[in-house]
Amino acid sequence: QTKVSYRYRRDIAPIDGLSLVAREGERLVGSIRYWPIRVGHKRLPALLLGPLAIAPDRRGHGVGAALIRNTIDLAAWGRHRLVLLVGDPPYYARFGFQPAAPHGIVMPDENGERLLYTALDPTVMVEAAGPVQRWTDRPSTMRPSAAGSRLGGDGVRGSGAEHGLRARMDRRRVRVALLFWRTWPQRASRAR
Repeated sequence: QTKVSYRYRRDIAPIDGLSLVAREGERLVGSIRYWPIRVGHKRLPALLLGPLAIAPDRRGHGVGAALIRNTIDLAAWGRHRLVLLVGDPPYYARFGFQPAAPHGIVMPDENGERLLYTALDPTVMVEAAGPVQRWTDRPSTMRPSAAGSRLGGDGVRGSGAEHGLRARMDRRRVRVALLFWRTWPQRASRAR
């Protein structure tokens, strides 16, 4: 059975500057993608997070948390205002996600308890009530790499690195490199 959220991804390119992979050395251990969507009766531009995929042996080691935290920061830096996802409320609550239904946001045919949001701009929720809708604009109108263009190759503000962000951290002796990727798996396999 196809997930309802896939309807919003089909035939639409993921947001280039927010779709990252995590590596341990040359091994791919995680990935995250964001997709452009519209939300509410005013058709506000927003992001749909997912999928978040972590290698089974790396779950519980902070890889997913690092991907989520870094990409949420990048989305805020890129002036995106709202992020939605379909997922487990207790897991995503620690990243600031909360139920969208009380604010009148619905994803048709999806379990309302699993539709979550985080507002990167606190004023956006006043305008966000209504259904989630597919992105139908030209891809360039979403500012796909706005966040990435402000980051240097070391992951700090500076002279943008077109090929991506390399933010390194040690967590339980795991070295995770976060890299932008454009196509799967070609770019991911070339990135270091």
